[in-house]
Amino acid sequence: MESDNAYKTLLRISKEKNFDLLEKYLQESQPVKINLSSLPLVEYLSSVIVSQQVSTKAAKTIWSRVHPIISADINYQNLETELHSAGLSQSKASYVIGLINNSNLSSLQRSDLKELSNIEFENLLLANKGIGPWSVQMTKIFYLGDTDVMPINDLGIKHAHEYFFSEHKMSEKFYEPFRPWRTYLTLLMWKSLS
Repeated sequence: MESDNAYKTLLRISKEKNFDLLEKYLQESQPVKINLSSLPLVEYLSSVIVSQQVSTKAAKTIWSRVHPIISADINYQNLETELHSAGLSQSKASYVIGLINNSNLSSLQRSDLKELSNIEFENLLLANKGIGPWSVQMTKIFYLGDTDVMPINDLGIKHAHEYFFSEHKMSEKFYEPFRPWRTYLTLLMWKSLS
């Protein structure tokens, strides 16, 4: 099973590289799974925008108010006002409306996205206001199930890196040895924070 292979490989690498804290944490943990979103792409991307720069708890609360608005028959006349009253800032509301109005995005299925190259996928998403590199990485993990994503600019990952690898500078190069299972390392690093 993929998650078991990833776990065993991460454990082996942590032993080989003398990453004692990571090795200890892995030995006390269970393999993790990548939980894919079941939402349509536009709704998923909207949820990512909602979760930007807010706590997980706040994001869940706001999303519970925003999702019914965007998943129902949308009243375009009041959409911005409704999103704003659901807890979105002016800019986030306009980003979500931009996604909803992007007919190219709403016509794409997950299988279509998996056929795109990394660059094509990134360009498709980055062409939308409010979607940056972090949002692309979250979509690769939780929408496509990409096993090899390391969001080194994520605040949680930075905190976990300071704990597990304090004597090593954080960089893309540092995480190269963990390929092709960097997403699983990411999930474990996030989990270690709770």
